[in-house]
Amino acid sequence: MYQFRYTKLVQMKIKQNLVSNQKNSSKRIFFSIFTFVIIFLCQTVVAQSIFKVSPNSTIKVIGTSNIHDWEMKANAFTCEGDFELKGNQLLDLKSLSFSLPVTNLKSKESILNTRAYKALKAEQFSKITFKLTSATVVASQKLIKSTGNLTVGGVTNVVTLNSIYTINADKSLTCKGSKDLKMSDFKIKPPVFMLGALKTADAITIDYVLNLKN
Repeated sequence: MYQFRYTKLVQMKIKQNLVSNQKNSSKRIFFSIFTFVIIFLCQTVVAQSIFKVSPNSTIKVIGTSNIHDWEMKANAFTCEGDFELKGNQLLDLKSLSFSLPVTNLKSKESILNTRAYKALKAEQFSKITFKLTSATVVASQKLIKSTGNLTVGGVTNVVTLNSIYTINADKSLTCKGSKDLKMSDFKIKPPVFMLGALKTADAITIDYVLNLKN
C-alpha cells in the first residue's frame, strides 16, 4: 500500500513538472515573439520631428526695372515644420509656418530699402508670413509641393511652392525653390525712383534656401 501511494505521488509530481515545463515553454515562446515584434516595430518606426530653420538659410526677392535688375536678401527669419521621416526617406510634411520681418530684407542701396518698406506697408504690417494648409511629397523626385496662405502687406493669397529637398548626412533637411509672383496681386504698387525715371516691374521672383534642423 505504501509503495502504491509513493508511486502515485511520483506520477503526480512528474505530471506537475510536465505542466510547469509546458507553461514555461509557452511563456518563453510568447516572450520571443513579443521581443521580435518590438524589434521589428522599432526598425520600421515612422518618426515625426519638428525642424527649425538654421542661420545659414536665405530668402531673396529678385526684380527688374526699366534700367537695371535689383535684389533684396534676408538671412534672419523663422521657419518651423513638422516633417514625417522613415529612415532616410521623407514621407510627409504635416505643418509649416514661416515669418519674415519686412525690414530684414535688404539690398545694397538704402533708397531701395526705404521705398520697398514703404510699398510693403512695413509700419502697419511688419511681417511677411506663410502658413501651410496642405503638402504632397513626391519621393521619386525629392519634391515637396506646399500649398498655403502667403500674407504680404496685409493681403493674403493662396500659393503653391515647389521645393527640392535633400536629407543630409546629419539628418538635417535642405529645401530649395523659387516662386514667381506679382506685387499687384498683393495690392502693392511697384516702387518708382528719380521722379518716375526708374520704374520697377510688377513681376518678382522669390528664391529660397532653407536649412532645417530638429
